[in-house]
Amino acid sequence: MKTFLWPDRIRRASLGLVLVAVLLPGQGGQAQNGGYKVKTEIGVMVPLRDGVKLATNIFRPDAEGKFPVVMERTPYGRVEAQQLAQVLATLGYACVWQDVRGRFDSEGAWEPFHYETEDGHDAVEWAAKQPWSSGKVVMFGGSYAAGTQWLAAKGRSPHLVGLIPFVSPGDIHDSVWVDGAFSLGVLQTWAALMEKKSFTGADFVAFEKLPWSEVFSHLPVAEALPLIDRDPFFYRKWIDHPFPDDYWKGMSWQQDPPDVAALHVTGWFDIFQRDTIRNYEVMRKGAAEPARSRQRLIVGPWAHQGTGTKVGDVDFGEAAALEVMGAEVVPFIKQCIEDADPTRKPVKVFTMGENRWHEYDDWPVPGSEEVEYFLGSGKGANSSAGDGSLDTGKPGADESFDRYTYDPRDPVPNRGGGNCCWPQILPWGPLDQSEIEERRDVLVYSTPPLAADVRVTGPVQVVLHISSSALDTDFTAKLVDVDPEGFAMNLTDGILRTRYRNSRTEPQLLEKDAVTELRIDLGYTSNLFRKGHRIRLEISSSNFPRFSRNTNTGGLPELDEEMTVAEQTVFHDARRPSRLVVRVVR
Repeated sequence: MKTFLWPDRIRRASLGLVLVAVLLPGQGGQAQNGGYKVKTEIGVMVPLRDGVKLATNIFRPDAEGKFPVVMERTPYGRVEAQQLAQVLATLGYACVWQDVRGRFDSEGAWEPFHYETEDGHDAVEWAAKQPWSSGKVVMFGGSYAAGTQWLAAKGRSPHLVGLIPFVSPGDIHDSVWVDGAFSLGVLQTWAALMEKKSFTGADFVAFEKLPWSEVFSHLPVAEALPLIDRDPFFYRKWIDHPFPDDYWKGMSWQQDPPDVAALHVTGWFDIFQRDTIRNYEVMRKGAAEPARSRQRLIVGPWAHQGTGTKVGDVDFGEAAALEVMGAEVVPFIKQCIEDADPTRKPVKVFTMGENRWHEYDDWPVPGSEEVEYFLGSGKGANSSAGDGSLDTGKPGADESFDRYTYDPRDPVPNRGGGNCCWPQILPWGPLDQSEIEERRDVLVYSTPPLAADVRVTGPVQVVLHISSSALDTDFTAKLVDVDPEGFAMNLTDGILRTRYRNSRTEPQLLEKDAVTELRIDLGYTSNLFRKGHRIRLEISSSNFPRFSRNTNTGGLPELDEEMTVAEQTVFHDARRPSRLVVRVVR
């Protein structure tokens, strides 16, 4: 069986914790040969404020005394990570693993993230008041189980002393609607699976055989899932609420960050890379001390699942396989329980190309320099056969531009990057982009082979001066590292639905063929572009099925049944200097 998301990662990583059992004794009672014997309680029903009860497994030291609590709240089945819970219990922690409302054995009706603030707060309070509890709780988990942590923290329980959100969404609206574009492939597959209250291994096998290409291509997007006999009510709700309105308010926390320590972990090719790093930034700026200083960020060369050496087409070497659990998670739990300040630098990131880890005092990296690479072309940047260029020298005064036709009936196919959660359906990670770059509707801008190494670490942004024949359309951008043999490795990418270029709450259609400035957020990366390599930028208008296609009609694309062609122009002269903006570490 091929598994997905967080639970499989926990099972693999948990084995490493055995090695640190002797180093981290428990907080009370008698240890047995360096670790505690474990008492297990399965299926405890924990009551919430409205009377709903949540199925919970408890693994705690079989000894007298009170123990700090590690809690995971998940919609994927609380039994998935019980091996990890067993190991943590031998170290002196009481582990509370819980099915969220309406999932698996828990009571109530589930709607994604809708009840997690109140339910999470109630679960923390319950755990803190048990006779075997020290009253201190650290929450733990990845993906959805990372989101449950942030929402529980909104309740500001004094007993919640730490969060460990792996591959975490931020405010949920912004993870569903990425700069205005619906995260199509991931949300359709995920919603289809999660319509059922629970699932088994057989469900996964059948799931991968469904006609996903038909689902992804179906219009309107809102009515695609009935093609495979699925119709989750929450999927349609997401589409009916494209703006960050009151529907999403209860699933948002960043406007009022909680005051709690957090260990943020993600991968450069994780679907939630941008969200996780932004969560760290929000907490470093908005949380009160001492929580502000107790944030730690770790970013490896990983996708949404796994912390090994190889992802996509690329093996990043032995250093990439960081033993996160024993080296980072358990020491962080101990720090939170002891109310201690960190002893290490807050930021640890893996620089691809160099294939080594770096630790920094802050993020973006102190002393890094913002560098602009300006777009240019002579005959035209259409495809890798064109003459599109990137140069730090500013463009001349002569009017210069590139044009291409965006036809949503023939969108640019996605090839890797931050996908989730089934690589068999939606491949993820770094893959060779050469075939994509052969298309005429992809503008390709490259530096000459570099005369010296260039280390890019931090946020990546593209500023485009565009015009379009459409009233609303999309523009996409992708940062690529091209080696001397021509392997074009995608690093990070972004999209912008033009109606949201100025505001997510007050959309504004384009004026046909009028020149407009766009700023496309590509998230973050850390990559050493080696001497002889080329820095490359791809510009287009689709990345399908990672994002829904803009139908170019001016209507809401996810409700549209009609499509039309858009003629796109990208300007790059002195008056309209389109450019790639990165941060370079000298």
